[in-house]
Amino acid sequence: MFVGQGAGKDEDFNMNPKNVLRQPFVGKAGAYLRNMIKFLWDEGLAFNVAISNSVRFHPLDHNKKDRNPTDEELSDCIHLLNRDIGIIKPKTLISLGASTTNALAPATAGMAMGKVVGTSHIYREINTIPLYHPSFLTRCYGKFKAHETGEFHVRCVNVLKTAAAAALDTK
Repeated sequence: MFVGQGAGKDEDFNMNPKNVLRQPFVGKAGAYLRNMIKFLWDEGLAFNVAISNSVRFHPLDHNKKDRNPTDEELSDCIHLLNRDIGIIKPKTLISLGASTTNALAPATAGMAMGKVVGTSHIYREINTIPLYHPSFLTRCYGKFKAHETGEFHVRCVNVLKTAAAAALDTK
C-alpha cells in the first residue's frame, strides 16, 4: 500500500471538482507512480496495489503555495488512513515523502529522506518502507523512464523491487 502525504491539486475535490471519484495520484506525480508500478509488473513482480494519503486535502500556505501537512493535520487525519489500512490489510506500507514517513515512522523525524529511503520500520505491525515522493521524482526527472540512470530514480526502483519481492515471499 502506497501512502502519499496529501491530495495534490488534481486530487483535491475542492480545487478540482472534475475529480468526482476523489482518487489519489491522478496528476503528474500519479503518472510517475503508476508507470513505476507498471514497470515492476512488466519485470515480473505482480502484486496488488492500494493507494491512500495521510491527509485528504491539498495543504496550502497563506500565500496559496503548496506545503507539507502539519503534525496537527496529520494527527487529525491519521484515523482515516488507519481505517484504510484496517480494511486493506497490506503486507507492506510504502510511505511517500518526509511528512508521511515521519507520521508512520516517528524515529525518522528530522532525518533527511536520503538517509531513510529504503529503511524498514514497523507501523501497526506492518513493514513500512520510506520512499521519495513521486512529485520529487517528477521534479528531478520529468516523466518516468524505465531505464533512467538518475540516483533517486534507480534507488526508488530498487527499493520497490526489494519490497515487492519480500511481500510476495510472505504469502
